[in-house]
Amino acid sequence: MAIRTCSNSRQTRMKLPDVTVSDGEDVSKVSKEIMDLIQAGRWQLCNDGLAVERHFKFKTFKSTWDFMNEIAAECKSQKHHPEWTNVFNRTHIRWTTHVPRGLSLQDVRMARFCDEAAIRHGEQWPDPQHMRMEGGRIISNDQGGCGCTEINENDPSR
Repeated sequence: MAIRTCSNSRQTRMKLPDVTVSDGEDVSKVSKEIMDLIQAGRWQLCNDGLAVERHFKFKTFKSTWDFMNEIAAECKSQKHHPEWTNVFNRTHIRWTTHVPRGLSLQDVRMARFCDEAAIRHGEQWPDPQHMRMEGGRIISNDQGGCGCTEINENDPSR
């Protein structure tokens, strides 16, 4: 996989993998929009650049289900659906375009819609500015102690 070097608003440099864009889409626009999502700290590129994914956590099953219902209604309206799973108060969402294969502006719009809906439904997640991905794991920058705390997505207490 090729690596592209980008710089974010803090003038720090980071390496981001190339995005696979759906045929017929504006490659530079989709790539920029996807990279903006990733640099915001919650979405990550997956499936060799064919998709973006994110985990969501809510206080209760009901708020999680309400969030999913809002996403489902928008999916029906936009005629675009995610790959998703739900366990109690957590939901994992992956956006990709199956035909033509790759990422599209519709994936970006739906990912942003998910972010907005998560706020409306009281998402329980640390501020993305205090998070980073490292070796496929989500790392939280904890202000107390050494500065890093690993968040284990498989921990049943989360």
